[in-house]
Amino acid sequence: MAKFGDWAAAPDVKEIMERYVERFPSMFEGFDVDSIFFIMTKKKKNREPIKLRAVGYPNYVVGGKPYIVEVFDVWWKTLDQKKKNLAVFHTMCAIPDGGFDEKSKYYGKKLQPDIKMYLREFAASGGVPNWLENPAAKDPMERTPDEVAEDDPTVEAIPPDEEQVERTPVTQEDIEDVA
Repeated sequence: MAKFGDWAAAPDVKEIMERYVERFPSMFEGFDVDSIFFIMTKKKKNREPIKLRAVGYPNYVVGGKPYIVEVFDVWWKTLDQKKKNLAVFHTMCAIPDGGFDEKSKYYGKKLQPDIKMYLREFAASGGVPNWLENPAAKDPMERTPDEVAEDDPTVEAIPPDEEQVERTPVTQEDIEDVA
C-alpha cells in the first residue's frame, strides 16, 4: 500500500489534456478533464509512463471521478515535452466516446486496444508507429487538426460498423477438400 509521501498531484498532465480538448474538439467531443483524478506515483516503475485506470462502481460514486490517470515519476522525468504530449494523447485515446456520460453504456469504461485507436495515435504522431522510441515522431500539439486528418487512414481502411462482413463458423465439411 502506498504511503502518503509516495504520490503527488500531476497538474501538468491535466493541462496537456485540456489543451488537447481545446485543440481537437471533434476528436475529443464530450471529453471531461475535470472527471479525471490525476496522480503522480513516485518510487514505482512501470512499462509505460502513464496508466489509465477505470474506477468501478461503487468507488466512483464516492470520488465522483470515473477515471484515474497515474503518471510514473521515474518515466515522466526522462521524457521530453513531445513524448509527454504523445503519452497523454495515447491515454486519452483509451477513453471511449460516452466515457464521461452517466447515461452511456461506456461510462467509466476503458477501450481495449483496437485498430481504430492505433490508427488515431498513428495519425497524431505523423505516421510513426513506435512513437515512444522513434525520434521521428511528431508532436500532436504542433500539428493542426487538418494535418492529423491527412495522416488518418481510418476513413478508407475501416468500414463503418453498419457494413461489417457477416462471418460464419468453419465446419468440418468446409475443410475436407483442403490438402
